Amino acid sequence: MGIGLPVLGDASLIAAGTLAGEDRLNIGAVLATAMVAWMLGSLAGYEIGVRKGRWLLEHPGRLEEMRLKLLAKGDDAFAHNNFVAAVTMPAFVSGIFRVRFSVFVLGALVAGVGFIGMYVGLSYFLGAEIAKRIGDAGTKAVLGVLVIVAIGLSIKAGVSKWRGNRQERSTEQEAP
Repeated sequence: MGIGLPVLGDASLIAAGTLAGEDRLNIGAVLATAMVAWMLGSLAGYEIGVRKGRWLLEHPGRLEEMRLKLLAKGDDAFAHNNFVAAVTMPAFVSGIFRVRFSVFVLGALVAGVGFIGMYVGLSYFLGAEIAKRIGDAGTKAVLGVLVIVAIGLSIKAGVSKWRGNRQERSTEQEAP
């Protein structure tokens, strides 16, 4: 599923912040590297959204009516709240709705500073202490969290498939 890379990125930020807090990495290098990676990923997502995102939502096919309604709502929302949307939404969404590039970059910078500051900052100041207190129980806790996340993702996938099938049956029944 699409959650793999963001979770890996979050875990990397936490690990790097913790290592910087233990003086094993330079905090400036961690922050700079994280920000460069954030912006490169954001720019790539924006470009994907600009080039193919809208086409994917507009093309004829399954759930076309729902996708077009979603596009209309997004066009309305992004027309009024460009900056807020650029900060709070994934980068490809800003590309799909053609947020001005300068507004997008500023929004991505604000979001990056916030997220990176939160993850790296908290783990820099608290990571070593938490790791020390957790000790061996941490491995079991991480495995437990991974199992819970896997179960949750499986349930979400099942519910999404069920809703899609239900929507498809509803559409077929409405057709003459």
